[in-house]
Amino acid sequence: MKKTILITGTNRGLGLALTKIFLENGDTVLALYRTHSDRLQELKNNFKDNMFLFEVDVTKEIDIRDVFSQIRRITSSIDILVNNAAIHLENHRPELEKTDFEAIGETFEVNSISPLKIIKYGIPLVKNSHNKLIVNISSEAGSISNQTWRESEYGYCMSKAALNMMSKLLHNRFKKDGVKILAVHPGWFSSDMGGPEAPITPLQAANNVARTILKEWKIDDQIFVDYDAKLMDW
Repeated sequence: MKKTILITGTNRGLGLALTKIFLENGDTVLALYRTHSDRLQELKNNFKDNMFLFEVDVTKEIDIRDVFSQIRRITSSIDILVNNAAIHLENHRPELEKTDFEAIGETFEVNSISPLKIIKYGIPLVKNSHNKLIVNISSEAGSISNQTWRESEYGYCMSKAALNMMSKLLHNRFKKDGVKILAVHPGWFSSDMGGPEAPITPLQAANNVARTILKEWKIDDQIFVDYDAKLMDW
């Protein structure tokens, strides 16, 4: 059965690749972006009937509210909601003494708080669907177990840990409504965030993530998983 899928951060990287994969599968994609790109427009040109573009700053609740007003004129349900938009402003891994706390605040706003804003306005449409799946693109950087090897990147790691907590809270809140929550680590892939040394491309990562998303999930199955649907430690 073809699905209606909302994805944030679709102008590049993983979000763009996921959009491409689902469109080629025949699904309808509601593509949210902050900055337009030629590659996103190319997809729109090729999939005019199945792709809807929405420019939005995910940090601004009024923008999100307005976008969902537009979306409700297109569809009454969303089968899969993917919170993918994220930033990493500490790729140079500064020492604590050089930490930019404004950058950390911005990172939390985009990576942790904005996904909750998206879900606030999207959850009624998710509840209306048969699939009822919310996917938060997380990271192994958000794990506090012995997988943690970093010594800095405070904003990114802490924001992904907060996203994981949000995912668990949403599970507790909405499982009675049949809504499944996933927090998915997509692996290390080449991008502005992952850098050129990463072993796989965004399209390869997106294929793995899409396969995981489309599994037959049960409500009480694991929440925090990797790109192969294997359980991750919180």
